[in-house]
Amino acid sequence: MSTVQEIEEAPDRLPLEEKEGLLRFLAIRLRKDRAQPHPRIYSPGEISSMLAEDEVDGERLRKSL
Repeated sequence: MSTVQEIEEAPDRLPLEEKEGLLRFLAIRLRKDRAQPHPRIYSPGEISSMLAEDEVDGERLRKSL
């Protein structure tokens, strides 16, 4: 099977028990994929804001020492 359409049509040819097994397999795979951490992509504005906050925190820390 090389296309999404072929994959979507394939379960129609399976007996009910195998369809249920396929569904369980896919549910497990989805849970596993969703559990994987995804890298967070920050916008340039978010990065600037975080750096500014870090600078303020660092300056506050230096003054308290």
